[in-house]
Amino acid sequence: MRADSLRGIRLFTVGLAAAGLAVSLAAINLAGAPRNALIVQGLAAVLALALALLVGWFWRRARWRLWLLITACALALVVTLMNGVSLEGAKRWLALGPVQLHTASMVLPVAAWAFAKGFGDRRAAPIAALLAFLLLYQHDAASSLAWALALAAAALVERPRQATPWACVAIAALLAYGAWVEPDTLPAVPYVEGLLDQTFAANPVLGVLAGVLMISLPAPFLLVARARPERRAEALALAALWAGWIAGNLFGNYPAPVLGYGTAPILAWGLSLGLVLGDPVDQDSSAA
Repeated sequence: MRADSLRGIRLFTVGLAAAGLAVSLAAINLAGAPRNALIVQGLAAVLALALALLVGWFWRRARWRLWLLITACALALVVTLMNGVSLEGAKRWLALGPVQLHTASMVLPVAAWAFAKGFGDRRAAPIAALLAFLLLYQHDAASSLAWALALAAAALVERPRQATPWACVAIAALLAYGAWVEPDTLPAVPYVEGLLDQTFAANPVLGVLAGVLMISLPAPFLLVARARPERRAEALALAALWAGWIAGNLFGNYPAPVLGYGTAPILAWGLSLGLVLGDPVDQDSSAA
């Protein structure tokens, strides 16, 4: 029964991804994206599929030290703050040749998965709080909100008796609030941040489709949480993470995840899917 349910979720996800790519290409083209942006968007979708398959087959079989994974994610944000691309005071991107990747998009799915999966490890919570501080200094309110929601979802599933994880959630929430009250000076790009408004103004039907598909991005994780209780904490943490990024676009000047132009969010969605849709393995999730 569980194998059949997971197969059904995978098929649903494939359909959602195909519809999302088609609508994304139409929407960013309608919003004025150059032709090379359409090519990059399509290539990113192919890479995201490969990443999801690779992670699903390999990642869950590796015996990770989960707190070290979260530490590596924090170090990636530190490197971004020190050597990343700066725009209007915000340092959220690392330059990889001609491509600028949004670092938080690539590391937060891994960090949320590791935090939820290794929740019993006392070393995880302080590092998760450090991640929240680093996101604040990156001037990335959408990712700050997404991270706080991911931590809260994991804590609500696990319901720890210790105060440290709850303190970590409270710290992340306060820092997310601080990030949102700080003015964002970055200009909006119509086919990135302003995608839904621009698309709806030009074609209401396509705009509604884009909005519905964007809001549906957490659906596969919610379905996994319902069908696979052993993955509930990780799946709900990732669902909350994506809900935070979606809220960032709906209520702030932040990219429309996956539907808007951008390589990192598409790769991040593929990575997130691979983490929860991979074949089950028999391993100690709290390996130290």
